[in-house]
Amino acid sequence: MTPKAAIVYLSYNSLPYLPEVVSSWEKLDYPREAIEIIIVDNASPDGSAQWIRDHLLSRSGRDLPRITFFPSGENLGFAGGNNLGINHALLEGAAYVFLQNNDLKMDPGCLREAVALAETDPKIGSVQSLMLLWQDPDTVNSTGGMVHFLGFGFVRDNGRYRRDVTVTDGEEIAYGSGAATLYRASALKEAGLLDERLFLYHEDLELGWRLRLAGWRNVVSMRSVVFHKYEFSRSAQKLYWMERNRWLVHLSHLKPATLMIILPFMLAGELALAVFAARGGWLPQKMKAWGSMLDPQTWTYVAKKRRESAALRGVKDRDIMRLWTGRIEHQQTSNVIVEKVANPALSVIWSVLKLLIVW
Repeated sequence: MTPKAAIVYLSYNSLPYLPEVVSSWEKLDYPREAIEIIIVDNASPDGSAQWIRDHLLSRSGRDLPRITFFPSGENLGFAGGNNLGINHALLEGAAYVFLQNNDLKMDPGCLREAVALAETDPKIGSVQSLMLLWQDPDTVNSTGGMVHFLGFGFVRDNGRYRRDVTVTDGEEIAYGSGAATLYRASALKEAGLLDERLFLYHEDLELGWRLRLAGWRNVVSMRSVVFHKYEFSRSAQKLYWMERNRWLVHLSHLKPATLMIILPFMLAGELALAVFAARGGWLPQKMKAWGSMLDPQTWTYVAKKRRESAALRGVKDRDIMRLWTGRIEHQQTSNVIVEKVANPALSVIWSVLKLLIVW
């Protein structure tokens, strides 16, 4: 029997993408009766919700799989918007939930291949698809999420030609990108959904971490293909969320002894980041991220997360960090200082630190 799968499509200002996204749904080779498409519109100001009402809902269960539409009255963020769809999928009995970014379209075999890989091992909690660039399908956007020991999350192999990538199908990864990852329903029920306090950025990293804490595996499917219209942007607001959230995730899940080892290097890194922030014009957002650490609600949140993490934990920090890196490898943030100074130094530091973390 074909497992029931739900696609959660988080729409925000999606009008430029919707026609081709819908066309890709029409071509999916997964049994139509086993799919539910759950569209959550995050209060888009561009008329996306009305377009969905006018062009899609009448096609539900006809030439498209069954469609369920949730127009949110407010922007719930990446985590809150997706959780609205995930909760519905779980209540409807989906065995798998696929998160689809608004600017991402699916290859016809995308869902079938992701589910097929998940079915090979009951301990696979998530399967990320091979993400290619929508505008240049010969170029890779991501073959899996990477975690730097200082807390940075980034995609692997971004900007490389597909022919040059040697990742194997089913290879384990630190976490799957929330832009295109299939989650096993039973894994989500055990580890929980996306953390809504994070709101934007690092929510997929944090969920992948919790899945691994509970003993699930995150893997990448090189046969499940999607096309992402990815464009890197350095908005100050984006940098605030990324900087704040990487600290929250580390503080929430690392054991105290591990934090004691890594914390001095994270603090030293803050000095370097402050210089980059001043040069790049986003120092106010960096200071805002620092200020959030002084908020008592932040520490109430961290204390709660640490209790939940301890209750969930079935593996050691050493096992979690097995897939971490000391290099920052992202095409758009690469420069001479990063490549010639920071990466070599941080790689040596990490090679030593990870030997010390045996718990």
